[in-house]
Amino acid sequence: MFWGQHEFSSEGSWRLAPCETGVGKELVARGAACRRAARPLISLNCAALPETLVESELFGHVRGAFSGAVADRRGKFELADGGTLFLDEVAELPLAVQAKLLRVLQGGQLQRLGSDREHRVDVRMIVATNRDLATGVRFRRFRADFYHRLSVYPLVVPPLRERGQDVLLLAGNFLAQNHSRLGLGLGLGRLRLDTSARAALLAHDWPGNVRELEHLVSRSALKALAGQSPRPRIVSLRARHFDFSLAPESETAAVPMVARDAPNASAAAPVDLRTLTAAHQRQCIQASLECHGHNWAAAARELGLHRANLVRLARRLGLAGQGTAG
Repeated sequence: MFWGQHEFSSEGSWRLAPCETGVGKELVARGAACRRAARPLISLNCAALPETLVESELFGHVRGAFSGAVADRRGKFELADGGTLFLDEVAELPLAVQAKLLRVLQGGQLQRLGSDREHRVDVRMIVATNRDLATGVRFRRFRADFYHRLSVYPLVVPPLRERGQDVLLLAGNFLAQNHSRLGLGLGLGRLRLDTSARAALLAHDWPGNVRELEHLVSRSALKALAGQSPRPRIVSLRARHFDFSLAPESETAAVPMVARDAPNASAAAPVDLRTLTAAHQRQCIQASLECHGHNWAAAARELGLHRANLVRLARRLGLAGQGTAG
């Protein structure tokens, strides 16, 4: 991934460096935008836009500029005026749009689609992509002049496995987020990591970087809460709550045996995978339902499922008779 930053105001600057997917691009963008904290941070994933809409999204349009343009509309640059614009997957922009973007970066002026009027903007722009831009330039998929504007100073965002104790700091932050999300109305004191959990997090290779850690903590918090009634004041996440098998492309690092909960490991009887999977799903569904006051729609959103699919899964797991509320 390449990372770039440009501010075309009085102290213009650029940043560009390679980094991996999932290192927390938008989090870094928010940190870089802290000097303009009172102003907007606008984000746009260039890969998610049809080519015909890219210019309109970036620069805006006027009424009648194209079929369906029934009113004037500001683009992302104007919405971010005075603040920061974060463009992810910038390598996906068409060459013609790259040329127009370069013009805006050089002069701080833009034209809405279908208009001759110039609009001046003061925007700090941060860009990222998971493509090799130099290769794109060689094969004429990326403009050389645009590339060189993105290549002045490096901003290195290392992968999580190279950041040592940072993994514990980030995990603590994600635990706090989950406490706010899961602890409302439950009398829950706090979530914490025990010694085995900390050792497991430090030992893992993190192929999915910060994104993988965030999702792991969310799943593990639900798992740790499952079946605990009444809720304890402190819920400890242990190594056995972590499911590293869901890491991207199964590129997982083995958790050392010292990091596992020895009493639970020794007491566990052999169980087939289907039974374990069903038990884990049952616990997650029950925990999510309790957290949301048995509101099935809210629980489905939490678990990333459609409500009807969640109800069917719950009935198949023996949670019949539920699913009619919420």
